[in-house]
Amino acid sequence: MKAASNQRIAEVAATAELLSGAGVAHLRACDRRLDGRHLELTTGRVVHFGSCSYLGLEMDERLKRGACEAIERFGVVFSSSRAYVSVPLFAELEELLVRVVGGFPVVVAPSTSLAHQAALPVLVDDGDAVCFDFFAHTSLQAVLPALAARGVHCEPIPHDRLDVLERRAKRLAATHRRVFYLCDGVYSMHGDVAALDELYALLERQPALFAYIDDAHGVGWAGRHGAGVVLGERRLHERMIVALGFSKSFGAGGAALVVPDAELGRRIFACGGPMIFSGPLQPAQLGAGIASARIHLSPELTVLQGRLRARMELFDGLAAALGVEFSARTRAPIRFVEVGSNERAAAMARSLLDAGYFVNASAFPAVPRGHAGIRLIAQREPHARGRAEPRARARALSRQRRRALAADATDRRRVRRLNAEARRRRAALR
Repeated sequence: MKAASNQRIAEVAATAELLSGAGVAHLRACDRRLDGRHLELTTGRVVHFGSCSYLGLEMDERLKRGACEAIERFGVVFSSSRAYVSVPLFAELEELLVRVVGGFPVVVAPSTSLAHQAALPVLVDDGDAVCFDFFAHTSLQAVLPALAARGVHCEPIPHDRLDVLERRAKRLAATHRRVFYLCDGVYSMHGDVAALDELYALLERQPALFAYIDDAHGVGWAGRHGAGVVLGERRLHERMIVALGFSKSFGAGGAALVVPDAELGRRIFACGGPMIFSGPLQPAQLGAGIASARIHLSPELTVLQGRLRARMELFDGLAAALGVEFSARTRAPIRFVEVGSNERAAAMARSLLDAGYFVNASAFPAVPRGHAGIRLIAQREPHARGRAEPRARARALSRQRRRALAADATDRRRVRRLNAEARRRRAALR
């Protein structure tokens, strides 16, 4: 076990060295002031396609004002555990969030990762079992060793294979009181959306099955009031907990757990380790969060969502016309172009950087070994005019993708085959 861990760390360190050596990772922006869309790097000014702030709200004047006013009222830091006392802003934010998610209780946390660490050890009993999607976010999987140390059975499920989950849940239910399934609402690398209708149907068929969903990447751009791909489009199931992240579309920082009943929320708040021992969400983030929640509850949000959607549709059409293949056909504002090796991903990201576009070069452990590529993230662009910029971006992407794959026709065919297989599997589940 120790040797495997050391090998993994060595592999990740080598990948980090490769990407940083190519000048596409571990960078520092040189800007004195950010505009939310561009970065000044040592190579020059580039368009930022690596930000998960899908709606661009982090630069909204109302959020900035909310953050500044909260600091003026409550200071830069409120250095007390919430187990003892909270600033009044928590109550205001939680009341707004309850409206955003359709009336269900919420528990605010400092981050999505800490929300998972607080909730899962409280939710999962020693007599339960845990299944998790193979591509579930690292912040979810990071809690598994603590559960396993208590003797909880934990096992992976192939990505989005709810048929496999159903078979395993049936078998595990014979020897365990409950079976928890951990997955993402929107997967952060490829942007594919979980098969949620099928999951809800499976919950009805399997009474011992519970779902815990990280929908950090679905918040804001998706659903009524921006409540995400789960709660913005359907009600919370009685055997479901959803974690929402506020450092992406929401533009504010922090997270919240949405639970089916108030008693469970109180139990997580009272007993979850990070709720007791970690520092709370600080005043500036709370003030910005309140301002963002008000926007999410207003008619303005549908306008912002529509602008983002139109921008994505324009880019997708231009990319398709140029023969660019994405690994998933998704409505999420995330696109992934697989090129195979870490070296190709680094070279492609560097070429795009030199052309004026900063993208995320993605390799193991963010994606499986041998499936490296680049991730591009769409943002609402309030100042964009016409088709010129999306067309230039699509052309640059097409050109650099061809260069990355040109040296190996066999690898190019393999990537196309894997992309087609992944699309067929997702279509079969729907």
